[in-house]
Amino acid sequence: MSEETANLSRPDEDILLDLNFVPQWAKKAPAINHYASDDRSERRPSSRDRRDGPRHERSDRRESPPGASRPPRERSSSGERPAFGGTGRPPPRGERPAQEPRREIAPRPERIDLPVEIKFLPEQQWLASMVRQIHHSKRAYPLMDLANLFLSDPKGHLVKIEIAPGVKDFKLYQGKRSKMVATSREGLVHQLLENHLEDFFVKEDITTEPPTGAFPMIGKIGDTLIGPPNHHSYAARLQEIYNARFSGMPFDRFKQKVETVRDEELVAKWKEEFSKKTVYRLKDAPEGEVKNFTLAQAEEYVRTHIAEAEIEEVSRAVLPSTLARKIKDYNLIRMVREAWERESRFPLSVSFALRAAFRHLHLQTFKAGKNINFITSVKPDPIKPEKAVEHIRLVLEYLADHPGSTREQLVEGLRPGAEKDSAAAREILNPLRWLIEKGHIIEFFNGTLSVPSHRNRR
Repeated sequence: MSEETANLSRPDEDILLDLNFVPQWAKKAPAINHYASDDRSERRPSSRDRRDGPRHERSDRRESPPGASRPPRERSSSGERPAFGGTGRPPPRGERPAQEPRREIAPRPERIDLPVEIKFLPEQQWLASMVRQIHHSKRAYPLMDLANLFLSDPKGHLVKIEIAPGVKDFKLYQGKRSKMVATSREGLVHQLLENHLEDFFVKEDITTEPPTGAFPMIGKIGDTLIGPPNHHSYAARLQEIYNARFSGMPFDRFKQKVETVRDEELVAKWKEEFSKKTVYRLKDAPEGEVKNFTLAQAEEYVRTHIAEAEIEEVSRAVLPSTLARKIKDYNLIRMVREAWERESRFPLSVSFALRAAFRHLHLQTFKAGKNINFITSVKPDPIKPEKAVEHIRLVLEYLADHPGSTREQLVEGLRPGAEKDSAAAREILNPLRWLIEKGHIIEFFNGTLSVPSHRNRR
């Protein structure tokens, strides 16, 4: 085995792939798109969906087998089913049943086709495992099916996103720490704050003295306390709640949700909560300059002092599929999803990348059948049957006349009625290993045999 192949065969990269697949034309429908799961804004539930639940659940309820047990429905003490919630009692006259608060849905971004090219590449550990198994098996595998094997699993491929040639007025950004990709720097700043704030700060919970002063009123949104409007923290707390839960709506509309009430118990509760603080301390602060940051101050520090060095402008980015699924940029993840759908129908970019990698790792490519490309570790080497000894000549001639035969069919064709372990069967089967290793016979992934033609030889 070559040095390159040996380097790809380290024990810590031992991934076993199932290469006993069926031909591509016989496969079932493509699997669920891995990249569609994170694009939740693509379809909003209809009123019927909300009323009846998901269609497959409704189907399950309709098609329950006879005698199947169902959970009992709640009944009141009189035996009647409750009409409102689970209490069995209607609400007082003039009141509506309690409902969950309506969730604000941000408007869907505009659909824009970005000037990027998206391709898929084989993951290196998967490639190492596949090369090792092909070298070991001596069998021939269809290139397109190998490509689909990489593409069908998020762990098996990488996603390459590249700005189209000649485009000047478009920018692509990538986080140095996260490797995430976005079309705006601000998008990656949000990701940096959400996932990597504690890379820069030490988080600690402390207890301080409760606020003092007269606080006759307190603001709240639902059950969330904002604080007294006359306290210095009110504006910052209001902005924090907006950023965390309501950033999809206009700020003025958000402020209309604020309720200001007189309630001494709520004020006391707010004081208790306010005295318990979470502070952030910069990890690489100069000695003697330890400072406690609030969450808002820590985020602002990242924006002004750290983000610039953590985010770079790139023309091309390669990231794992498992990370590409988490792209937050609406149009970018949409284009990745659509590219995956096209690639899953015909894995062109993966097959090109595999073909180049296989050639570099000394695997052989040949065509058979209806111009199908196959990969093997053995170079096809046809020989003339008349130059071989008698029992090998019979094998070569039979496979030339009956391509695609299995070992059992070969024995039955040349030694009809011979038992599997008989001397007659062994005379036919024993030379096969040598013939396959020399390339005089091709063994395909499904165990069928054929003799190479001169057009197979490259």
